[in-house]
Amino acid sequence: MTTTLDMAAVLDGRPRDRAGLLDILWDIHHREGHISADAADGVAEWLGLSVEDVLETATFYHFFHTKPSGRYRIYLSDNVIAKTRGYDRVREALERETGARFGGPGSTDFGLFDTACIGLSDHEPSMLIDGIVFADLTAGSVTEIIRGLKSGRTPAQIANPTGIPDDDLAYVERLTRTVVYTSGPVFFDGDDDSGRLVASCLAMAPEDVIATITQSGLRGRGGAGFPTGNKWKFCRAAAGDEKYIICNADEGEPGTFKDRALLTYSPREVFAGMAIAAHAVGAREGILYLRAEYAYLLNYLERHLAQLRSDGVLGDRFDIRIQLGAGAYICGDESALIESCEGKRGTPRLKPPFPVEQGFLGKPTVVNNVETFAAASRIMAEGADWFAAMGVPGSTGTRLLSVAGDCAAPGIYEVEWGITLAQVLDMIGADNPRAVQISGPSGEMLSVAADAGRRLAYDDLSCNGSFMVFNHDRDLLDIVGDFMQFFVDESCGICVPCRAGNVVLRQKVGLVAAGRAAESDLDDMVAWGGIVANTSRCGLGATSPNPILTTLKKFPEIYQARLRKPSGALLPSFDASAELTAHAQAVVELTGRETL
Repeated sequence: MTTTLDMAAVLDGRPRDRAGLLDILWDIHHREGHISADAADGVAEWLGLSVEDVLETATFYHFFHTKPSGRYRIYLSDNVIAKTRGYDRVREALERETGARFGGPGSTDFGLFDTACIGLSDHEPSMLIDGIVFADLTAGSVTEIIRGLKSGRTPAQIANPTGIPDDDLAYVERLTRTVVYTSGPVFFDGDDDSGRLVASCLAMAPEDVIATITQSGLRGRGGAGFPTGNKWKFCRAAAGDEKYIICNADEGEPGTFKDRALLTYSPREVFAGMAIAAHAVGAREGILYLRAEYAYLLNYLERHLAQLRSDGVLGDRFDIRIQLGAGAYICGDESALIESCEGKRGTPRLKPPFPVEQGFLGKPTVVNNVETFAAASRIMAEGADWFAAMGVPGSTGTRLLSVAGDCAAPGIYEVEWGITLAQVLDMIGADNPRAVQISGPSGEMLSVAADAGRRLAYDDLSCNGSFMVFNHDRDLLDIVGDFMQFFVDESCGICVPCRAGNVVLRQKVGLVAAGRAAESDLDDMVAWGGIVANTSRCGLGATSPNPILTTLKKFPEIYQARLRKPSGALLPSFDASAELTAHAQAVVELTGRETL
């Protein structure tokens, strides 16, 4: 090999196991800034794979580069919340100060990239520089940061000038400035005696642990709302002695950051929940899949894991490792996440079989998200009846909301299921609200005028935690277009309905916004949206038409106001000049006459 990278330093001591591929690629990327063809060849030889296998994985994820991408790689969050908070000025300042261009060639020192969301919607605009987050950006702060980098300071030195250890809570707080406005009785309110709690659960029969979780009515907090007790029961009943517990911390839904807060303030409750689940199903190994955008949490979480091992909570009976992702929204799907843990592209699997039957490495696997495991540990500490007494029938307990947008106090709120939309808006100091997007782009856009009395509950507004508020000054059609572009960018591409259908739907929204759509285009959007939703392979495609379909229902006026009636035989969307061949265009220019 001709690479100057010391591959021996990267590979020596690592198991020859594809499940370690993402970790190897991260190591190379941290050392070199990209993954060269020679490096990929060395990894392939070590793992017994083809170079194409390695590059297939490397090129799937946003944060891996296969070409030099600058000494400092800067990712600016470009979600809709950022775009209401001075995003354009920050973007212009980054290009001016670095001399690089977004979407274009970088420089020796800087590469500029867009990214959908880095989990800081409560502090936009925000950006990542090689894993270090910078929040509440202005053009002025960008100038100071870039000048600091040019002077030789590292991103960590700029973000953390007092040198707080990166495994300390104060370090995470300095970077993220997380504000929890309401907490308890379930979250951020425990005594954190994880050792005692896990020991008491280990003294119970596994079936009794599952019965307690079932009796509590706990449902998965990742979005689908599947009963947690049933998932654990099915995994326990699955054939095989080798089973796994995976915590889904790939919190990629734009506008969501509740899991970030839990990992910051209650990591041991999350880990205890994983250990309790392991006892219930008979697992010996757990994985916390941490999204790449939360890499600054890694050493902090590792410190807590080390302490739990020292305390005897983790160790021979059950242990947990952290798998760092590499930037792919689709890995929020549990089967895509499992594929990623195995060192592959994050491509959703066909179901059945379900992960509780054949999951990680083909073994029965429980995948729950951060909030679910934290809630499970509190249920085992306080009892099923205590949890079930909160909320409403079918939606017991509380849930966390990640609030962002046009309100006085964006941040984290714990609310009981059953609270109305109006009550939440009043609690957060909503500013002249017109619409609320719940559950991120894949969720539903609500009309404050029509939906104020509706409840957050699985049988009404099944909110997955994201709660974005938009006032009357916002162009809702722009927001729909932004959400649809997000799905175009994040589709894994494995199935045609999602890969092609979302592109067409995004184009249709663009026609409406440009005033070049007819009523028939709206009919097409409804029909094609149904096809994409009903024929896609996974939840991304099943929910990607929602931005269009829910706004057509709740805000039809934003579409109707921009429609054009056809003039003659041609639709408004037909661009005659764009469709002319070069020869026909020359004729028009010479004669001044249209050929149509």
